[in-house]
Amino acid sequence: MERKAVTVGIIGTGFMGKAHAEGYQLFDITVGMFASRTLKNAGSAAEQFGVERWTDNWLELVQDPQIDCVDITVPNHLHYEIAMACIKAGKPFLIEKPLARNTEEGEEIVRAAKEKGIVAVYAENMRFKPALVRTKQLVDEGAFGNILMLRSNEIHNGPFHAPWFWDAKLTGGGAAIDMGIHGVNTLEWIMGSKIKRVYAETGVLKWSEQCKNGAEDTAMAVLRFENGGMAELAISWAISGGMDVRLEVFGTEGTAYVSTTHEAGGLKIYSNKGYGRPLEVEASQKPHVVDTKGWSFPAPKDVMQQGHAFEVKHFIDCVRGLAQPSSTLEDGLRSLAVIEAMYESAAKGIAVEL
Repeated sequence: MERKAVTVGIIGTGFMGKAHAEGYQLFDITVGMFASRTLKNAGSAAEQFGVERWTDNWLELVQDPQIDCVDITVPNHLHYEIAMACIKAGKPFLIEKPLARNTEEGEEIVRAAKEKGIVAVYAENMRFKPALVRTKQLVDEGAFGNILMLRSNEIHNGPFHAPWFWDAKLTGGGAAIDMGIHGVNTLEWIMGSKIKRVYAETGVLKWSEQCKNGAEDTAMAVLRFENGGMAELAISWAISGGMDVRLEVFGTEGTAYVSTTHEAGGLKIYSNKGYGRPLEVEASQKPHVVDTKGWSFPAPKDVMQQGHAFEVKHFIDCVRGLAQPSSTLEDGLRSLAVIEAMYESAAKGIAVEL
């Protein structure tokens, strides 16, 4: 069957917008336009990826008849407005996590997209990481027996690549809605059961001068699932040494330890003087980087190992009618609901039922 030609427009030219653009190029999918807050940023991204058109007006991209579908990679406070514009325009869209700043906005997006019959994919890259995809297959095959307990790490030293992350008015929270939303989605997916009860603690342990309007830099949660299983979720922006994303699976018949950051490339090296571009240059373009002096864990083709390339390919397959979304807007709304329960638990000091 001949593949239907699809042209995607990317709104957002930060780390994630460029990661998605790289993914599209790996699968020979046409990026027709970039949109960013400034023409300079939009033009720079367009030049980097050989895209001929760019704009500082995201609505122009959404309404452009040459753009078949839209990839939304902007700060959280813009998700609702852009998603609703895509729905109004009848454009399929991929939307970065979190779905919105809160469940109220998320519910409106889900309802409107369903009513209009819009093809939409929730961009949860954990669902597309090769190591986690294989782990889920093994769980479903019964390799570990009945899953009793899960443990998840979602930690790094802070989102210094973009200041808006630190402001809860723009994001809906702090580390929990940024990193923890990956964890709750992954834990429900791997367990094959919904979280029914949450107990959480949140706090500012390190970055008191950075966190604004109630944002936290660290959260811990104990979760109980409907099937009786339990999980522990550690979330932090306060941990040195770069990103550390891990999942531990404990079943009646087996155990799995999955690292999707440090060991992703299977390469561990030591360098006295360091290597690659200067740290300040890397940090301006890629989040969570650390100095390459001493021990480091370089991962080849990060957009493959971290699932972003497979995520955008899946989106285009859905637009072409070759697949149904495996990561849905409803999944994104569900993750938001669990995160809100975590915040409620932390505020009240009690376990919260979902």
